[in-house]
Amino acid sequence: MENQLPKVVPLNVGGRHFSTFLSTLVRDEGSMLAAMFSGRHQVERDKDGCYFIDRDGRAFAHILEFLRHAKLPPPNHAREVYIEAQYFGLQVLADKLAQFKDVREEIAFKEQLFKSQDIEMLAERVLKALPAVINGTTKVALLMDGGWKARSKIDDVVPDIVPARFLENASWQTHECLQGDNKDYIEPLCSADLRVRVALVQQYLQKRGYAVSTELETCKFSLEHGKKSVWSDLMTLDVYCGVYGVIFTIG
Repeated sequence: MENQLPKVVPLNVGGRHFSTFLSTLVRDEGSMLAAMFSGRHQVERDKDGCYFIDRDGRAFAHILEFLRHAKLPPPNHAREVYIEAQYFGLQVLADKLAQFKDVREEIAFKEQLFKSQDIEMLAERVLKALPAVINGTTKVALLMDGGWKARSKIDDVVPDIVPARFLENASWQTHECLQGDNKDYIEPLCSADLRVRVALVQQYLQKRGYAVSTELETCKFSLEHGKKSVWSDLMTLDVYCGVYGVIFTIG
């Protein structure tokens, strides 16, 4: 059963009080704010009967101004309002605020922080694969498995699946796959990011005192090196292994 909401809604947002039309709160139909006041959800009230939202009341004042008049906050408030716009799912407002200098810097900082955490995670996976004692050098492979793939010898024909007759023949699938002394499988990385991330992981390991060299490799049964030609559905397909990765030689 839907809750009956008044036409004029009294609000308590983080201790600051507002009154606004219900139509203002639900103006952005795809937002969380609109969902909260759709009547489908129970919104808590304070002792005075105001609908209570435990968020930043100062920033919410600017959100109301945007919903009422499409008015953006002053630049010195853009960052705090951007955080609240994201929370309430007000994507149009968030996109406009992303053009402000302080917000662009905040977004760039978070992206860099995410990448730094990602690099540390990859480096720690390399270290985890190392033996307790390194005699000479050890190779660690971070592998990305794309599975078996197939490509037609006719460039404009791309098959959807690897032929069943290949998958049913274990001897055809047996091959020396890409590997180091130790290996770890990770989620595939975008090729555009791969070289940059590998370089950053190498720097991270070198700062930890390791001598590190790296090499990007594909499986020996790749399309370039050792594919198997298979006849299927009136065409010949090149079937190959989709494993690729980075070999870290560590001493």
